[in-house]
Amino acid sequence: MKNLLYKEYKLCLVPMVPLFYLFALMLLIPSYPYLVAAFFTCNSIFYLLKQASLNGDMLFSAMLPVPKADVVRARVRFVVIIQMIMFILLIPMILINHRLYPQGNPAGTDGSLTLLAFVLVVFTVFNAICLPGFFRDEAKIDRMFLLGVIGVFGWIILCEGFMIAAKVAPQVPLFAWVEGHLDCYPTTDGAWRAQLLVLGIGALIYGLGTLLTTRRAIRYFEGKDL
Repeated sequence: MKNLLYKEYKLCLVPMVPLFYLFALMLLIPSYPYLVAAFFTCNSIFYLLKQASLNGDMLFSAMLPVPKADVVRARVRFVVIIQMIMFILLIPMILINHRLYPQGNPAGTDGSLTLLAFVLVVFTVFNAICLPGFFRDEAKIDRMFLLGVIGVFGWIILCEGFMIAAKVAPQVPLFAWVEGHLDCYPTTDGAWRAQLLVLGIGALIYGLGTLLTTRRAIRYFEGKDL
């Protein structure tokens, strides 16, 4: 597995992957839907998959003296590493965001643990659509990316729209609770507990989603005649 991950790094990594980490700085923009920053990591992964397709990486990997399942696992793990680096980079950006804008984010989700949980779901949705699709038919990666974009932005619109509604209608009991516990920088015990719970749920969704995505991708790749 170590050698396959090294192969991913040497043959598939494109400059857009590290370059697009700069989009973590979007959390320093006032009044902005911060979940969009996570999309650009997904976008960089699309370029990685596109590059792998153009280089004939699927055929090359299939000719290696390793099980096809390991080839898939290495690709998925490499994608997870890329996404976790972005996830970690967002943490100091949230801290800085709170220093700059203690009043919160009127354009959507505040910098918080809730935002990190939503980011994990963004990654889960993208992976579930694009990675199995790539191993099923790499020639259709553009179509899979388009479907991934629709799925990701559907989730982003749902999350940011709900948080905006909570800000403009605090008289609704549910929205008042969300504003005081989830859509805020955690400063109280109640907010910490609520946001850690949501982050745990997000991590669980990401973990299970990655496992199911890997299994689907393996099934497609092992059934493919190269």
